[in-house]
Amino acid sequence: MKYMVNAVRKAAAASLVGAAGLLLTACGGGDEASQQSVSTAQGLEQATAAKGERQVARKLLRRYAKKGVTSMALSADGTVVAVARADGKVRVLDTGNGADVSKFSIDIGTVATGIVINNTSNYLAVVGRDSEVHVFDYASGKKLLTLNGHEHPIRNIAQSPDGSLIATVGEETRVMVWRAATGKLAKVFSGHAGFVNSVAFSPDGTLLASGDAAGRILVWNVATGKLVYTLRGHADEVNDLAFRPDGKVLASAGVDGQVLLWDLSQGVRTQAFSGHKASVRSVAFNADGSVLASGGEDGQIFVWNMASGQLDKQLSATTAAVNALLFDSKNKNLLFAGNDDNRLVRWNVASGVGR
Repeated sequence: MKYMVNAVRKAAAASLVGAAGLLLTACGGGDEASQQSVSTAQGLEQATAAKGERQVARKLLRRYAKKGVTSMALSADGTVVAVARADGKVRVLDTGNGADVSKFSIDIGTVATGIVINNTSNYLAVVGRDSEVHVFDYASGKKLLTLNGHEHPIRNIAQSPDGSLIATVGEETRVMVWRAATGKLAKVFSGHAGFVNSVAFSPDGTLLASGDAAGRILVWNVATGKLVYTLRGHADEVNDLAFRPDGKVLASAGVDGQVLLWDLSQGVRTQAFSGHKASVRSVAFNADGSVLASGGEDGQIFVWNMASGQLDKQLSATTAAVNALLFDSKNKNLLFAGNDDNRLVRWNVASGVGR
């Protein structure tokens, strides 16, 4: 981070020196005219470089903005959803009626930014602004492990379909992959140019996608650690990622208000959904991949028909940002939406009714 700030300062200083040179050469004549032309070009080039560095620095330094409900995770049997909140607490809710059925009290003492429940529902893992991965026994809420490795706050967490691996990302350029059973660090993927906001495993567990503040999505081979694709299409930060259930398509949500679809057989963008008037914070596919939902910073949820590629419904229960979206694993029309105002809304995307 210090390197980036120094780079910005040096580039800005260079542009000022170039500008001063223009003033001096403007007073002369003859051969100095050509020098003035060269100085002008250099000054413009340096000023442009400085602007670019400042823009990158702003993206790297953008503060975590989520409040209220920040993340959600569904149990393996689909009966409960675990909710992580900005107050650091975790609650467990019944998916059928939304009632709080928590049998324990978990508070990580800082903003909780992500949560997963493993596939056998014997533990849950929570990450937050303290740079640690907190692992708890699902039945009792007892702390089992604390995974240390990140040097800065963590922004997201994902688990492999078989529950054997956990991936975490945050306010640094690395993606860390942990062995869930032991808490040992298994792999570190490097290559991002800014903070990493989102991470997701493919349904078969072979790929891992991560989206960063520079607007790039990196797709990794989990087994080899090799970079498979670098996907570019967003004009600003990538906020969230979701694989279609068949694993062939990746959806990305961005600060630029776009929802993009990527063909993972070729690593190319196939579709761009436009309509959001604000940053898109969350995205999720339903169980059969026929519907994609995207949640905006303005509280709007768009429901996209994947067959037609058209907007099917627009849902809104609040003006608070939609931080997290999660479809039920059994009922393809049941969508959970977690918002900045600490509300969890259960939507029927077929009828458009929320409660």
